[in-house]
Amino acid sequence: MSADIQITNIKELLTEMVVPAHRPNVNIIPDHITMLHGTKSKKQLNRKRKTNKSTTLNRREFQQLGLHTLPTKLLKYKDVLPLNKLWKGYIKEHLNLKNGDTIPEVYEPNYDAFSKLLVKSDLHGAKISVTQSKCPSLIGLEGIVVLDTKNVLKIVGEDNKLRTIPKSECVFGMRLGNITFTLFGKHLNIRSAERSVKKIKNFIEPDL
Repeated sequence: MSADIQITNIKELLTEMVVPAHRPNVNIIPDHITMLHGTKSKKQLNRKRKTNKSTTLNRREFQQLGLHTLPTKLLKYKDVLPLNKLWKGYIKEHLNLKNGDTIPEVYEPNYDAFSKLLVKSDLHGAKISVTQSKCPSLIGLEGIVVLDTKNVLKIVGEDNKLRTIPKSECVFGMRLGNITFTLFGKHLNIRSAERSVKKIKNFIEPDL
């Protein structure tokens, strides 16, 4: 039996299922019949299927939209102070620190676990300073971190200047109340989101 005869028979069957008084108003679309019958018309087969495009931006799209580009002149130190205040609350909770606490010494059993937890911290909003560097001109630079990428930290200083600091070349200092932290940039050479879940092995102090 040909496809046209099958469609005609289905049309008649569907029409008979309608109340006689409304049968003249029945308009059966052939494409719908082929869908019910389990086959597709040539028109249906030629329709382009919509691809399911991911809603997540990739790295190239991030760059094209300029989402990792910071305004060099409009960004002021006072504008990022609220971010620094939020970071202080975050780091206390992240490291489980309370008023009067001190960080473990190198010889204490919990020093290694504390150090690894510190390295996994998000640095956006942290106020840091460069204490050591292979590049002498970087030593002493200080500011609040506004962007933490794989290889660099971008900070805004009190002079309202945006600076880019290479991680691997520097040792950073951070202060929280009466506690001073030291971070080796070599251990930070990974994006912050990945660093927070990365399994960190025992560290070797970089040769500066």
